[in-house]
Amino acid sequence: MYFHRQGWRGTRGFSLIELLVVFVLLCCMALIGWFATRQVMMRKHCKRNLYAIYNALEMYEMDRGTLPRLAFFPDKPKTEKDSPLVALRPYSSSADIFICPAAPPYHRELGMTYVWNVELNGRKLHATGAPAWIMTEMSALSEALPPPHLGVYNVLYTDGHVRKSKTPPVALQEM
Repeated sequence: MYFHRQGWRGTRGFSLIELLVVFVLLCCMALIGWFATRQVMMRKHCKRNLYAIYNALEMYEMDRGTLPRLAFFPDKPKTEKDSPLVALRPYSSSADIFICPAAPPYHRELGMTYVWNVELNGRKLHATGAPAWIMTEMSALSEALPPPHLGVYNVLYTDGHVRKSKTPPVALQEM
C-alpha cells in the first residue's frame, strides 16, 4: 500500500520485483510438489517390483520345492546362473522388476539393483518363525549412500510384505 500526504490512497498495483518474487515462490512450491510426488511414485514402483519378485519366488518354489541358491549380488547379474534375474526369468514378466527406479543410473546399468539374503538359499519361502528379509536395495550396503526413497529403504520379507525401513535389515548390517 502506498500513502500520500493528503491521506489514504489505494494501491497503484504491483511492482515488477513483487511479481517476480511471487512467481519464483510459486515455481519453487511447484518444483517441491513435483519432486515429492516423483519420489512417492518411485517408491511405489519399487514396491511393486519387489512384490513381482516375491510372486516369481513363490512360483519357483512351487516348481522346485525350495528357494533358489543365489548370490548376494552376482558379478554379472544379467548372465550368471546364481543371479536372481537369471534364475527367476521364467517366472517373471520383465527383467525390469529387478531394477529400483530410484537407483542411480550406474547401478541400473548392472541390470539389478537389489541384494539377496543368501541365508534363504535352498530354504522354504514360508518357513515357520519370524519373517526374514529376502531383498532390499543395494544402496543399503553403504552408509555413504542415502536411502533411495526419501530416507527409507523398501525391504521384501518372506511373509510377502514389503516394508519401508529407515535402516537396512539387521542381518545385512552384520554382513
